[in-house]
Amino acid sequence: MSTARHLATLEQLCVRPFLDEGPVRSASDGTAGPGFHLALLAASQAPAGERGTAAEEFGALRESLAVVLEQRWGPAGHVSLWSAFVRAEEARIAGTGQVVEEPWRTLSASVPDVLLWRRADRWIALGTAERETEQPVRLLALATAVDPP
Repeated sequence: MSTARHLATLEQLCVRPFLDEGPVRSASDGTAGPGFHLALLAASQAPAGERGTAAEEFGALRESLAVVLEQRWGPAGHVSLWSAFVRAEEARIAGTGQVVEEPWRTLSASVPDVLLWRRADRWIALGTAERETEQPVRLLALATAVDPP
């Protein structure tokens, strides 16, 4: 896991134009759609029994990246996505609740919280995807024009 590579990806997300249609999934670029780019920075190779350790390691990686980003961009906000997750699940299961806009609906399904910065015309979020037990623990970066929930 290269910190320099992750920082380069985050800087690119700050300037990459958003798509007009989508979502479009790419092995190299992640997922993009109208008003957002979601990039995979790193994924755990740890066996299922070591998931907790992997989550701690990826949380530490997120925090170390945040230290560098805070020097460049200023302090991050810490935003829980729990209420967005609950609202999206209520809407999905019972057809009730408030609609959670993409990309926040998808992100909240796997990421419990994000570190968040405002950069020009977009939000940049950094989160550890650990909620989905069938997926490896992942470090995700999001650039979006859609305000957080």
